[in-house]
Amino acid sequence: MCCYVASVGDKKEQLLGPTLEAQAQVAEWLSFRHSELLPLTEEALLRVDARLAGRTFLVGGALSLADLVLFDVVHRAMASLPAAQIGRMSSLVRWYDFLQHTADPRAIYPRVAVPMPPLRLPAPSAAVPRAEKAKAGVPMPATTSGAAPKAAEGGSAAPLAAEADSKRGKKEKKDKKDKPAASPKAEAELGVDALDIRVGRIVSVALHPNAESLYLEQIDLGEDQPRQVVSGLVKFVPIAKMENRRVVVVCNLKPAKMRDVMSYGMVLCASNAAHDQVDPVDPPEGAAIGERVTVEGYEGTPEPVLNPKRKVFEKLAPDLQTDAQGVANFKGVPFMTTAGPVIASIPNAHVA
Repeated sequence: MCCYVASVGDKKEQLLGPTLEAQAQVAEWLSFRHSELLPLTEEALLRVDARLAGRTFLVGGALSLADLVLFDVVHRAMASLPAAQIGRMSSLVRWYDFLQHTADPRAIYPRVAVPMPPLRLPAPSAAVPRAEKAKAGVPMPATTSGAAPKAAEGGSAAPLAAEADSKRGKKEKKDKKDKPAASPKAEAELGVDALDIRVGRIVSVALHPNAESLYLEQIDLGEDQPRQVVSGLVKFVPIAKMENRRVVVVCNLKPAKMRDVMSYGMVLCASNAAHDQVDPVDPPEGAAIGERVTVEGYEGTPEPVLNPKRKVFEKLAPDLQTDAQGVANFKGVPFMTTAGPVIASIPNAHVA
């Protein structure tokens, strides 16, 4: 019945598959639903999870009838899935949550709240205790011993207090004037090691559901599950050349929503001056997935998540480039992995 309804609608090609191969895959998933998922046991859900590893959609790079049918089958189980099971079925949970936010089936299926892993921001610096400030010679406000100043004979203590306040005010103003402006040392020392750049592999890629110029990628970075990244490469790189491609990803940019879909990183690409050629830079084949890309002379530890207000990447970007041989570098020092340098197909290019 569902195949018939899809065949008479205006999205027949998308739902049933644009090619004979895609149509066969949709049919296979529908058969899998009847043969493997009825009844829907925990073992059946684990089989689905295994098949969803590295997939954004079940068939090809777009939503199909297979996705919608499977969504219907697992919805009730997902709504009551114990929190302890989420880690065991991370691929299924990721796929389900992505579908409920993009296909938007709220009119029929109530949205299921899927707990996300906590965002680990760097801990705030501890306040310096008052006693330590005093030891360091930091000016402290004057304190009284508890007794009021003794009044001058035949007079009041008020003029003395006023005079003391006046002197203190003048001293504080002088201290403020003498205090030097914040040193730009921290900004001057900013280097490429502030970026957490890692080797990854695109395990699945699809067109962004809300933007024709964007790809939605799942990238293996050696973490518990692939990381979702949105890239504006549709106009420059065919989807076939993105599939299973090894890439270099900036991993500690603050997650950002791009056309209603979250992106958790940025694929580094080389582009020419006219910006009519753009291509991801390539790590060497021997580099391990998840390995950090290094630059000699920059050995700092990057923050887990960069503060976007500091515009760290924007300040470093002018010095990210490729040389005449296509080697990606920072201020002329090459991007390196344990297997060799990172290379781009576009020489003398900007990298971002």
